[in-house]
Amino acid sequence: MPTKKAPGRPIRTLVPATLEGMEVALKALANRRANRPEQIDNSRLYAGSDMYYYCISCGHESDVLPECHVFRPKKLCRECQALKDLGWLV
Repeated sequence: MPTKKAPGRPIRTLVPATLEGMEVALKALANRRANRPEQIDNSRLYAGSDMYYYCISCGHESDVLPECHVFRPKKLCRECQALKDLGWLV
């Protein structure tokens, strides 16, 4: 399998985007959508607690940031972002 080295990151193996891989990934997405976790209500947490953000596609946790964060939270979890990068998530 081909490998890719990004600057400052370890070598990772790239899995080829095949139709079989797409079917498996979309089944996993359907499973994640069907089994959404209970979401934490940030307004009920104590002051200074971490803020929890959830994926707009599957509803799973996408980002946990401190209350005073200045960066925009991620809208997609890692799995859904990978599907979007491959063009499989619309």
